[in-house]
Amino acid sequence: MSTTPATHQSVSEVPAREYDHVDGGTLVYNVHTEVREHLGREVKTGRQLLGFANVTDWDKIRSELARRGHGVGAIHQLPVFEGGL
Repeated sequence: MSTTPATHQSVSEVPAREYDHVDGGTLVYNVHTEVREHLGREVKTGRQLLGFANVTDWDKIRSELARRGHGVGAIHQLPVFEGGL
C-alpha cells in the first residue's frame, strides 16, 4: 500500500484588504489566501466583511449588503473606519 504525503498549505498571516466602492460608501473586506505549492502561487480562498468606510448613505449600504447576501444587521455590528481608506 502506498501513501502520498500531504502537501503543506500555509495560510497568509496578515489578511490583505479589498475595498468595494458601492453606492453610499465602501465595503471593507479581509481577504484570506493560501499558498498552493502545486500551482506555485498564492490563491484567494475567501473574504470576510470587516466594516465600512466613507459612508454617505446607510440605506444604500443596507441595500448593497442585502444584494450581496450579507446580514443587514452588519450596519449595527461592524465598525466604520473614519478618515477614509
